[in-house]
Amino acid sequence: MNNTTGRFGLADRAHPGTARWSRESAVAFVIDAVESTGAATRNDFDIDRIVTTAHELADDWDLQTLSPDTFWRIAAGCIRY
Repeated sequence: MNNTTGRFGLADRAHPGTARWSRESAVAFVIDAVESTGAATRNDFDIDRIVTTAHELADDWDLQTLSPDTFWRIAAGCIRY
């Protein structure tokens, strides 16, 4: 069962073998976020660009420190056409 108490309503989970917050956990977080509604898949977005931009803005791999509005503005600018 997922813990859905995070700011984005997504599971707050680290991946085994990685630091609590790392590039890998940020990638997983972004994929979970963009696929969470079922309206899009990771292939619809430039995941690496979202992670890089969000990391630069947050100055942290914990992308949940960004407001949801900021995160989705970044994601909206990284939609693949």
